[in-house]
Amino acid sequence: MRNDNLKKMQFPEQTPTQQAGYTPPTDFVLLPSKGRFYPEGHPLHNQEDVEITFMTTKEEDILISPAYNKKGVVFDKLIESIVVDKRIKASTLLMGDKSAIIVNARMNAYGEDYKINVECDGCYHSNETVIDLSMVKPLETNTEIVEFTENGTFIVTLPKSQAVLEAKLLTTEDEKAISKKAEQKSRHNLPESPATDRLRQMVVSINGNTDLIAIGSFISSLPIADSRYIKKIHNEITPDIDFTYSLTCEECDKVCEGGVPILGTFFWPDE
Repeated sequence: MRNDNLKKMQFPEQTPTQQAGYTPPTDFVLLPSKGRFYPEGHPLHNQEDVEITFMTTKEEDILISPAYNKKGVVFDKLIESIVVDKRIKASTLLMGDKSAIIVNARMNAYGEDYKINVECDGCYHSNETVIDLSMVKPLETNTEIVEFTENGTFIVTLPKSQAVLEAKLLTTEDEKAISKKAEQKSRHNLPESPATDRLRQMVVSINGNTDLIAIGSFISSLPIADSRYIKKIHNEITPDIDFTYSLTCEECDKVCEGGVPILGTFFWPDE
């Protein structure tokens, strides 16, 4: 990913005041979304990359902050600390773009090698392997199957109901809203509805109607064929990075595959 996702490293010119301290260099991270799914007015609307600074001791303090880790916002705080454009809020980023920024921040700080142990699901042997983070690249997506709007949303015609649906990809903020609804239902002993809640957070309009009550009513009676179609389209166009591994077990020769885990050693490789 370093070869494809990063433009030339830049070292900012220092003013006399800055020369007394340290101004970290910056990189440009290629966004898997290429800015296509952000609405007009968002700092990343139609922007293919984002400028970030190299991590310093300030960011190390963020990573070990008990308060941030307890709240689950440590990566959000890290991203907002290193992006040069301070208008960018991590909660409004797509998950794939966040992942690209985090991986590049780690490479800048600690290098490209990331050691992990993979337990074989055949013989349970623990295999140590090294992930070359510079080889992590954006996933190929098929965006030709939808129509895009200037608001970063996409439009599709559902196969069963023939309704024209406008939807958006989910940001961190959206995912938190879905989790909050689930927690509220659990507290009040209400039945869970994860599929419905996700669709309600995703759908912007039905046949041009943006009324939330109308959208909720439509989703509640949505044919399964249409629901599956929306999920299929969503999966095919969602931008992300290919953060997977494949290795052969050194004990039984079974091929092990999966997603690369973000462990404590990701940002603390020497500990």
